[in-house]
Amino acid sequence: MGKTLRTKMLYQDKDWLTQKYVKEKLSTVEIAKAYREEQDKWCDPNTISRWLKKHNIVMRTLAEAQQNRHSVPTTTKKVRSSN
Repeated sequence: MGKTLRTKMLYQDKDWLTQKYVKEKLSTVEIAKAYREEQDKWCDPNTISRWLKKHNIVMRTLAEAQQNRHSVPTTTKKVRSSN
């Protein structure tokens, strides 16, 4: 008794969350959306936050989150040579 028959959800996987949140720097909203697209199942951003905390994954500060949101990916520009 006491055992659950629930299957483990992808967002409960520490490695998957670390990849999305730490390495890819996605927000909890973006991670929930990615989960919904991959699994075709509903997920709330608050659920993602709860699992980040359960896995002791340090959450970004508001300032860090805003900086990530407004950062523009850098691209290399070709410089024309004047001949």
